[in-house]
Amino acid sequence: MNVPNPVRVSIVALSLMCIPALAQNPAPTTTPAPTPTVTPAPMPEPTATPAPTPPVTATPTVAATPDATVTAAPVATPPADTSASPEQMKAQMAKMQTTMNENMAKREAADIARTANMDAEQAAMKSDVEMKHAMFAQMQTMSDQIQQLDYRITALSKQLEAATTKPVKSHKAKPAPAQ
Repeated sequence: MNVPNPVRVSIVALSLMCIPALAQNPAPTTTPAPTPTVTPAPMPEPTATPAPTPPVTATPTVAATPDATVTAAPVATPPADTSASPEQMKAQMAKMQTTMNENMAKREAADIARTANMDAEQAAMKSDVEMKHAMFAQMQTMSDQIQQLDYRITALSKQLEAATTKPVKSHKAKPAPAQ
């Protein structure tokens, strides 16, 4: 018994039986191309089998009918319709041009808003820098004033110290009594 040929014949038979099942929607009437008849080649006799098996010949004939045609489901974006009238083409082009113009206007508005935002940020940064410079100048002025006050305090402290100290009289040492 030769296995590949019966399997091949059954696959062909199943595929031919499935074609009408694929057509779920009636298609427009067109004249289908004639389908060739399938005839498998005769099988050679196996040498190891004691009894010869009769060759299997399958000649199914399929007649195509309008409900047996297969139609593909429409794709999400159908190709451009070349049979459209010039008015339809003009309307589609006008709609596309309008959409493009709207998108360009939105992009320009976004660019203007982005530019305004960047300018505001730069002005704020410039203002911050100027404020920091003013604060540094004020702190430097305060530091200079503190240093001047420190010098005054030191000078006044020396004067006060000099004024409050009494001159020390030198005592003459008495001669020690003689004994």
